[in-house]
Amino acid sequence: PPAGGWAVMGPVQVMVNQGSSQAVSCSYEPGYKLYSKFWCHRGFLGFCTCIIQTDGSEVTVTQDRVSIRDNHVSHLFTVALDGAMLEDVGWYSCGVRRKLWFSLQHTTRVM
Repeated sequence: PPAGGWAVMGPVQVMVNQGSSQAVSCSYEPGYKLYSKFWCHRGFLGFCTCIIQTDGSEVTVTQDRVSIRDNHVSHLFTVALDGAMLEDVGWYSCGVRRKLWFSLQHTTRVM
């Protein structure tokens, strides 16, 4: 896998309307295509609670109102939120989970 560089990129902020659906896409360096991708909620002291993750494949994973899908060809994974609610507002990170190193993350504000 590549070292340094941009690693994971995504939007800085996303606006959602209550009741609507919203998708957030994050791109990653090609060397990470077989790694698990995740979406987590940043809470107290910056700790990030994982909401959903892939197993490194392109299979769509769905949990409650959230789904995640990885596209190995475009090096892009997309998190979709169905039926946005007020409590969904906050700071989130999309990232690539690495076994022996810190996960690579990009933080997005959902408003």
